[in-house]
Amino acid sequence: MGNPREATEAMEAAGATEARILARRSYAALWDVDGVIIDSGEQHRQAWEALAREQGFPYSDAAFWAGFGMRNSDSIPLMFGVDDPERIAPLSERKEAIYRELLQREAVALPGARELLVALHAAGYRQALGSSAPITNIETIIRLLGIGPALDGFVSGEHVTHGKPAPDIFLAGAALLGVAPARCVVFEDAPAGIAAARAGGMRCIAVRRAGQADAPGLEAADRIVDSLRELTVSDIDQLLGVHVA
Repeated sequence: MGNPREATEAMEAAGATEARILARRSYAALWDVDGVIIDSGEQHRQAWEALAREQGFPYSDAAFWAGFGMRNSDSIPLMFGVDDPERIAPLSERKEAIYRELLQREAVALPGARELLVALHAAGYRQALGSSAPITNIETIIRLLGIGPALDGFVSGEHVTHGKPAPDIFLAGAALLGVAPARCVVFEDAPAGIAAARAGGMRCIAVRRAGQADAPGLEAADRIVDSLRELTVSDIDQLLGVHVA
């Protein structure tokens, strides 16, 4: 016959866990993709360089990193001086086709990304991706990394009028999840994304790019980490002011 006290304690613990999960359901984590969940910066760089070579455009890594995190419609004029929408659209489509070809060869989650996604989902947080990337790219990454079960949806730059550093993507993500912006934390690696989170009234955690100096604007985040392995559910609770028993 079981110990009544132990049974009672187990029931109380289960109830407390359920209460914590319910408390977190009104909070959310919004994730940038490139440089946060997956390290595909090199594939993007190679794709832009290949596009420039095909089209006879000048290319520099400095110009690439300056536009990293922006929508193609914003970065193409900066990189190549092309501002005609009828030219930008096919250039963007070609670049993304090259990128997806490269991505299929190697898609690896960054250290701690999948683990934190799963932990926050299990803890009760609503979660969505918020990326400037095209819809097809986001769907491909979700499939390749197998992170769909931890997500409640995603927002692409194709879904909104203004890309980062405007807050549209993250505000749309908060609306998708039914969570107030002030109760959202954004995971980002690019200054444009950090500015977008701030403009949306959200908390922000910046993930450093390995081997690179901090870009100007990274310091605007609430916290900067070298790796998502540094973070726990309790850290996110504390940052957002989630009160759990």
